[in-house]
Amino acid sequence: MALRPRLAGGCALMAVGAALVAAPAAAQDRHDAPDARPWFATAAKWGKWPTLAAAIGLSAIAISRKADADDSFDRLQLLCAEQPEGCRLDAGGTYAGPNAESLYQETLRLDGLARQWMIGGQGFLFVSGGLFVLDLVTGSRKPKNIPYAPLEAFAAPGTLGLRWRF
Repeated sequence: MALRPRLAGGCALMAVGAALVAAPAAAQDRHDAPDARPWFATAAKWGKWPTLAAAIGLSAIAISRKADADDSFDRLQLLCAEQPEGCRLDAGGTYAGPNAESLYQETLRLDGLARQWMIGGQGFLFVSGGLFVLDLVTGSRKPKNIPYAPLEAFAAPGTLGLRWRF
């Protein structure tokens, strides 16, 4: 259980790092060809990766919180197996034993946190998908070097030949 916060923090740090790396690259692309693409196309080109990294990071945190909630619920089930009298529900729907009630409330709290992190991750995934589509629609139609053909045949009046570029 001690490793999960480190994993979540690492994923969040990775998302922030991706955003910091993409920002100077986007600025450089904007200065290289100012009239080639509209601003939103450049934003889509560079923004899709940090938003995807954020979606992955937030989803990893959500998975970690859900695993913590499952651990808390497993402890509640173990407590109820050992002390069934403390796990009876009263008229208000709460557990009779304070330990059982606190474990149940902790499970609910962690499940709520997992839900919030997952909604955030899905939101970033939705934005990233939109940016991928926007980049596909507004991007250049033909890459400069794909497919790369190093062997070129040419013909001109009085000349016939092959050229090998490397």
